[in-house]
Amino acid sequence: MQLSSLNKSTSVITLGAFLNTESEELLFAHLKEVLQSEKDRVILDFRPVDHMNSAGVSALVKLAAMAKQNRVKLFAYGLNKRYGEILALTGLYEGIPALDSVYEEVESLSRAKLAELEKMDFKAGKQSDAGWAPKVHRLTVTEKPEGAFAKNMDGRKIIGQFQGFGPMWEKTYWLNIKKAGIRKEDVVLAMQEHFLEFQPSENSFYPTSKGIAPGEIIFVDSRTLGGIVSTGVMVLYMDDRSFTFITPHGHPEAGWVTFSVDEGEDSIYVQIQGLARASDPFFEIAFRIAGSKFQETIWKHVLSSLAKYLGVEENVQMKKYCPATDLQWSKVSNILYNSQIRSFPLNITTLFKRSL
Repeated sequence: MQLSSLNKSTSVITLGAFLNTESEELLFAHLKEVLQSEKDRVILDFRPVDHMNSAGVSALVKLAAMAKQNRVKLFAYGLNKRYGEILALTGLYEGIPALDSVYEEVESLSRAKLAELEKMDFKAGKQSDAGWAPKVHRLTVTEKPEGAFAKNMDGRKIIGQFQGFGPMWEKTYWLNIKKAGIRKEDVVLAMQEHFLEFQPSENSFYPTSKGIAPGEIIFVDSRTLGGIVSTGVMVLYMDDRSFTFITPHGHPEAGWVTFSVDEGEDSIYVQIQGLARASDPFFEIAFRIAGSKFQETIWKHVLSSLAKYLGVEENVQMKKYCPATDLQWSKVSNILYNSQIRSFPLNITTLFKRSL
């Protein structure tokens, strides 16, 4: 990955072969250099990329949030068709639009400079989409798992952090496993096969018959202080060490959560990392009152349950920070899809049945 100057107002970050967790620090360092040079446009050149995983896209989300706060415009260049679909699927196109379609927005970038960009030296990457969900415009429910209410999912759009309302939060929970005989593959398999069992009693996950697989829907029924919230998630990305869920319109959050396993010299590191913002004003208020703590309790419980299952120490830890503090008032209309409000008839019916 390298930073170069295209003209007095525009820099180019030529991305490396792999866009992943390790890319984040260098991306941020390059953007800080841009800020010091007082340039206000940055082109991210994707042509050298072989593969990006969900952690790499998370790094781009945080980079775009930082750029927005500093009034710097980001643009994506050299995307193949599939990578363009992935940016659309994750909602990242709002923070990093494709340069090919926004020439008029890059006022100081002449056609001659674009030709100069095209000639820049680079090693072409494969831009592999391995592990990513297929292109999805709206969710289609074709199967209702037994026991699931399965509400507020059919026909809903998938939304990322740039389509949400509240401040963006990154919350990271982790567990260190130090026990002879336990392999990384064992931990990944345990998370995938027993994920539902690891949930607290008030949080029920219902996958379809295809299980946790890219593009598959997982229904979620949560029992909160405000009653049952029926919604779900879609599996956005999956590889041999991680899987990521993304939210639909109406979910309490806009964004995703990633479950991953890494192996160190003397331990295995299990992590749950959420990068999301409240999807609408109603949920933002709910998160501030109690929802945020409720959420933290859920993911700590999942890791503690994993530790018990594996017979290891429950040393669950957590940290959080806010990459973007702004409220996106243009997304207020998300409240029309609010799953808490739309689950109200379900709660009335449930209370009526209990009273009989």
